[in-house]
Amino acid sequence: MVRWWAQEAGAMITPGSGHECLGPMVGLWDTTTTRHAAGEEHPVEADGSVEKTWVLGGRFIREDLAGVGEDGQPHMGLGFIGYDGVRRVYQSVWMSSTTTAMSTSTGTIDESGTEITLVGEESDRIGGPPRRFTAVIRIESKDRHTITQSFVDRRGVLTPAFEIIYTRAITDR
Repeated sequence: MVRWWAQEAGAMITPGSGHECLGPMVGLWDTTTTRHAAGEEHPVEADGSVEKTWVLGGRFIREDLAGVGEDGQPHMGLGFIGYDGVRRVYQSVWMSSTTTAMSTSTGTIDESGTEITLVGEESDRIGGPPRRFTAVIRIESKDRHTITQSFVDRRGVLTPAFEIIYTRAITDR
């Protein structure tokens, strides 16, 4: 009986096919972020760079972002994404130099293994109630993936927040 449990537990806590789907996102990336601000007529674009690496024995991907915010100040971010083999869901956490709060989300992957939909919430930056969001990661190829995030407004309608296009850096090919 103990051996069966150990084998089952081992399979659930060891990186597997859920982690393999994340593999194409590892590397050095040039990013273009298009942000849709409430009340703004046109979206704002910013360029940056990201390094994504496997950590903790291939269980999680660490994302380090460096860019410039719309105010011209450096913008840094740190995130993690992984697959929880016990709950069978993807989990993500994101931290940024523009806030003191973490945003967390969980989600699933489609049958093709190329689109992860995460649902989560983050603190409102001006002190309102937490904002719910949906983020969709699309792995288009080994050299390109995108993240599109939308917030759920008070009426329950998804409102576009931003899109990040990741293009593999030439030095990483």
